[in-house]
Amino acid sequence: MTTRTVAFARRFVVTLAALGALVAARGAEPVTNAPAATIATLQEGLVVAAADRSKATVGQRYRAIEPLIVATHNLPYIAEFALRRQWPSLSETDQQRFVAAFQRLSVMTYAARFGNVARDSFRPIKAGMPDANGRVQVTTGIARASQPDVSFEYLLQQDESGWRIVNIVADGVSDLALKRAEYQRLYTSGGLDGLLAELDEQTKRLEE
Repeated sequence: MTTRTVAFARRFVVTLAALGALVAARGAEPVTNAPAATIATLQEGLVVAAADRSKATVGQRYRAIEPLIVATHNLPYIAEFALRRQWPSLSETDQQRFVAAFQRLSVMTYAARFGNVARDSFRPIKAGMPDANGRVQVTTGIARASQPDVSFEYLLQQDESGWRIVNIVADGVSDLALKRAEYQRLYTSGGLDGLLAELDEQTKRLEE
């Protein structure tokens, strides 16, 4: 897989998650009582974004999408897994610092990357059976003009808040695997403070 393909797939992963959260701007409650319902909520958010938020600033989109991103994605789990090797050695305060920085960057990334889509852009949602760990994979896709569809495989697990996304694979590229590789590299070169500084810098660049 080429670097360009990986970059595109990751960008689409971020786009889908971000725009889905914009349904919150319409006052709708996030629906996460089933794996397919969580993904349907994200898809509705894409449509809402195209209809209502095409001229919004990144900051405005950030404020609109944050509640639903938190509701539909298990960001603390993703953050811990991305830094799993170092996680046990971090103090509780440092763990909280990292999760907070990760959430800010995640939401800002989602807010910065969206496009115009319609309901007929989406492919059918198909939920699989729970695996040995109780997780469910949901597959779908989105059409592109004059190009093959982009496929999405969502991995969801249930907690007290409902079914939430713990990983997204776009055209075979795992967003969680990409994050883990990047954060391990940043931590190795600059420690936690270096990693946090880079995450904050990425967040600022996205808001510009």
